[in-house]
Amino acid sequence: MICGRGGLERPDQPRPGAAGITVASRGAATSVHLASAPDLEQVTGGYFAAGRPRNSAARSYDEAAAARLWQVSADLIGLATAA
Repeated sequence: MICGRGGLERPDQPRPGAAGITVASRGAATSVHLASAPDLEQVTGGYFAAGRPRNSAARSYDEAAAARLWQVSADLIGLATAA
């Protein structure tokens, strides 16, 4: 799985690109690139922003937090998990 940060789209925003807001076509560009680029076909476990590989936020590497999130999510949907 690869994750891409495309950006937010605000149709009511008069100035595209202002304050981290992008128009829909630019916001979707990274997702479209990740889904269709032949050179990324075998890439997995990456995070991309503006079409380039980046490090995600430090907290995204917290394995204990990931395990807690997984367990809480499983509990919420009634999925039995191994303890």
